This record gives sequence, C-alpha cells and structure tokens, in this order.
Amino acid sequence: MDNTKFTKQFVALTMATLRADGIIEQVELDTIKEQAADLELDMVEVEKFIAEENNIQQHVDIEKYIKEVGASVENLGDKHCIMDGCILVALSDKILKESEVKVLKFVCEALGFSLERMVLDIAIIAQNDRSIKIEGSDSNFDEVIEDEDYKN
Repeated sequence: MDNTKFTKQFVALTMATLRADGIIEQVELDTIKEQAADLELDMVEVEKFIAEENNIQQHVDIEKYIKEVGASVENLGDKHCIMDGCILVALSDKILKESEVKVLKFVCEALGFSLERMVLDIAIIAQNDRSIKIEGSDSNFDEVIEDEDYKN
C-alpha cells in the first residue's frame, strides 16, 4: 500500500467532513490527528495534507471533489478506515448535523458503501456515546432509545 496516497485520501475525506458545517472545530481536527496516529500514518504528512486540503476545499465543488478522491481509494480496508474516520469526525463534537450527514452521504457513495451501512455505523458509534445529540432534536440517542423502549 502506498502510505502517502492513503494518508492524502484519509485527510482529504475527513477534512471534507470537518468542513461540512463551515466551522473548523479543534475537537474535529484533533480527531483526525488521533485517528491518523492510531493508523500509524506519518504525522508530518498528515499536518501538511491538512493545510493543503483546507486551502483546496475552499475552492472546489465538494461533492465532485469527494467523488474524485473516493474513486481513487481502491483497497476495501482503506475504504472502511476512511468511512469510519469521517463518521468519527462528524460525531466528535457530540452533535450530528444535517450538513455533516450530507457530506457523509457523499463519502459513503464515493467509497461504494450503502447508505444503510452508513446509518448502522453511525448508530453503533452513537450507542457507545450517549451524549451525542442530533441537530434539530432536543433529545440525544439515549433518550430516543428510552422512548422507543417505553412504546414497546
């Protein structure tokens, strides 16, 4: 595997997710860096690509860019790492926003995954962190689950 190529793909798509709401939050940036470190990626390259992507993504059609980058990811394991990374970035600020879901959908499609798989992956991560809220909802996942249990 070309580690530089994967690092660039990983950073490009996680940065697209980070930029989805138009706000670059430190917790989201830290999440990208933590995941990159866990994947044992070259952190000098990661920092360089973060700066590059921040500049590039201000001047492109993000949906087309995600499709282009996603199409260049060939290895299934790499695709899973990137998709999981994007989901973790979207959830790192504890609020799942509609704009993030839109970008996650683009990433999901670009990597060739089903939307059902993406929803399940989000649910799996969210059930392990009950403090996550959904934009436009006053409740978090834990309260929604408790409400569903009550109805059954």
